[in-house]
Amino acid sequence: MKRELGLVAVIVTVVGYVIGASIFVLPGQLAGSAGPAVVISYALAAMIAIFSCISSAQIGSLFPQTGAGYIAISRLVSPMGGFLTIWLMLAVYIMAIALIATGFADYFLVLFPSVDPKMAAYGVVIFFGLINMGGAQNLVRLQTILVIVFMIALVAVSIGGVMVIEKANIIPFMPLGFDPVIHAVVPAFFSYGGFMVVMELAGEIKKPERTIPLGLAISFIVVLVTYIALSMALVGSINWQDLATLNAPVSHLAEKLFGEWGSIFVAIAAVGAAATSVNALVLVASRDIIALSDDGIFPSYLSNSGTKEARPTNSVLVVLLFAIIALMFGQSVMEYAIWVSGVTLLYQVIIGVALLYISSRAVEAYASAKFKLKPTTLIICGLAMIAISMLFLYFVFAGNNTRTIAAIGYLVFGILYYILRQKFTGKRNFIDD
Repeated sequence: MKRELGLVAVIVTVVGYVIGASIFVLPGQLAGSAGPAVVISYALAAMIAIFSCISSAQIGSLFPQTGAGYIAISRLVSPMGGFLTIWLMLAVYIMAIALIATGFADYFLVLFPSVDPKMAAYGVVIFFGLINMGGAQNLVRLQTILVIVFMIALVAVSIGGVMVIEKANIIPFMPLGFDPVIHAVVPAFFSYGGFMVVMELAGEIKKPERTIPLGLAISFIVVLVTYIALSMALVGSINWQDLATLNAPVSHLAEKLFGEWGSIFVAIAAVGAAATSVNALVLVASRDIIALSDDGIFPSYLSNSGTKEARPTNSVLVVLLFAIIALMFGQSVMEYAIWVSGVTLLYQVIIGVALLYISSRAVEAYASAKFKLKPTTLIICGLAMIAISMLFLYFVFAGNNTRTIAAIGYLVFGILYYILRQKFTGKRNFIDD
């Protein structure tokens, strides 16, 4: 891979990846449980995301290769740990596709009210599955245009909404107490997912030791300001109980501020954001499957066969199948968000463990790295990342036996598969030391 991504490219990529369809859907539903204090939920979720940025900056700078997260965990923790990170992220991608497709349907109905929302959700998944199956490019130009469009929509609605905040809508600020505010942090964290994408792009970034940390810092500020401003605009302009009943809250606010055309513009922006997010998730998930197949972990028929002409048909089919199954569960946007955030928190626990071993197990890479945190700081960050991720994992699984059993079952299945695959292939490790 050529190193072609500079600072601006990294910022645009990360911001466009992180700020996606979820912010058009989640704040309204979260406000229904947390009240106006949903703003605090997004601020607290940002604290978890800070650790994502720190770990991504350090690992991406230390292992400036494509797929740095997988490589780092495989070498610093164990090859099985590296596999489990991809295994977990595949679940994240599948559930995220289901969530975003559901949100897509909500805004699609603003434009085409007569369409069945389920058909719209299935349709967007199948459509982009077919596009990826054909080996098409990422629709990069279209996605860039749509990122600009939805950022204009978000900025306009946020500024307009903040300027017309009604005091009666934000008092009392915590109508149901502090507990719902804390519980809303987990699904709110879904909207911050994506900062670790930098680790996957590390091999294509110019001067990674400088560009990655700086790009992440600027991107984080842009994302945080956008989320806080939008959530404040929503709860300040629309009663929090009414927000909980709206399927397309941002479009509703735009109509209140700018009239029918404002609502249509936001709906188009949200539909575009959701569509390109689904496309990106199908693309990334299928390529992770190909990568594990090329490493001998998944069957060879899921590989790209080592040729440029090979189309990723089989890997995309797998993603498409499981995404449709996830949609068939018929879960709410909130439940999908909790699942995605919970699995991402598990992933962050493994990343936190990797941080603990950087200075002792990557001695040469650490010694020569131009950007590196002190060993003590790495240990503190690693332990803090593990602790805070485990804390919010408790909120995900406490009192919910179904989630607990399903999560343990998925993790155990992955471990057993890896062990059996080792025995079947006769390999001790699937990656080069």
